Amino acid sequence: MTPTYPLAAVAHQPELLFALSLLAVAPAIGGLLIRGDRGAAKSTAARGLAELLPPGPDGLRAPFVNLPLGATEDRVVGTLDLDAALRGEVRLRPGLLAQADGGLLYIDEVNLLPDH
Repeated sequence: MTPTYPLAAVAHQPELLFALSLLAVAPAIGGLLIRGDRGAAKSTAARGLAELLPPGPDGLRAPFVNLPLGATEDRVVGTLDLDAALRGEVRLRPGLLAQADGGLLYIDEVNLLPDH
């Protein structure tokens, strides 16, 4: 696994660090929109936060999932597993939201996503 830059080492971003800290201790906030110029350590700080989140029930560290710009709705929320359906089985294929459960779903360049 690639080493992550520690969140505490992000400099000159006190508001960002405070907001990420709040999100870590109160996940009911539901999310955070980070705005800043290119090179402002937005994604680095988010990755650093994911490293600090408690591990899941399986003992693995909290997931950090990137949402690709071209992701379709079924890729995000999940869909029926068509291969299994053709064999007569009913199985769901989890989406990115399920993969990010207990961790972070990071959407870079959110302004480029379709409105829906």
